[in-house]
Amino acid sequence: VKKQILYFKMSFPAVNRGKPVDMYYRGGDEAVLPCNRPSSSDSCSAVDWFHKRNENINIQQEVHRGIVQSSPRSARMSLDRNCSLIINNINADDAGWYRCSYNTDVYLNLLIISSSPPAADPTKNGKITLICSLVRFRGFSSCPVKSLLWLDETGSELTGEGDGYKSGGRSGCVSFLPVNLQSSRRFTCQFVGGNKVKVCTELHHIHDGSLKSFILT
Repeated sequence: VKKQILYFKMSFPAVNRGKPVDMYYRGGDEAVLPCNRPSSSDSCSAVDWFHKRNENINIQQEVHRGIVQSSPRSARMSLDRNCSLIINNINADDAGWYRCSYNTDVYLNLLIISSSPPAADPTKNGKITLICSLVRFRGFSSCPVKSLLWLDETGSELTGEGDGYKSGGRSGCVSFLPVNLQSSRRFTCQFVGGNKVKVCTELHHIHDGSLKSFILT
């Protein structure tokens, strides 16, 4: 039995594309990726959205002619009246490159906080390591020096060792901060790009395992 193999070539509308747009969110947020369709269009029926997590995988078509395509992520996706792509409860799988058929390319970057061991299962000695990760398109170079920072309540950068914490260093776009669970201090992780804070997350009440965060607007 001969197998028939079909090859598809994906093409995009011939439009002038500007500088790529970098967007920053926290894990769990609702992301809104702009499309900016022409004002002459009165619907999203001609709009396509594409996604690529990293440079080594195929492009995925998330929206075709205004309809969200079936995928493990489709239940969290929709279009608004401007044909912007809305993604609810975003996670690491949503990061990467996106393209709307009427817009410049969009790069979705996520700031995600985790811990080792998990906050719900602290170690017996009351120690835990907070992990702050900037998840983005796999293919970019590592985060620049002094771009992923831990801060104290006063906004001062945490380095070395101090009351309730000890700097754990950084690897790529991941920064570590070992802390004492008995400490009532607040810690903030932020990503800085172009001398501007793009996104940050504050954690407090570490002593009872409760982690609360916010995005800088």
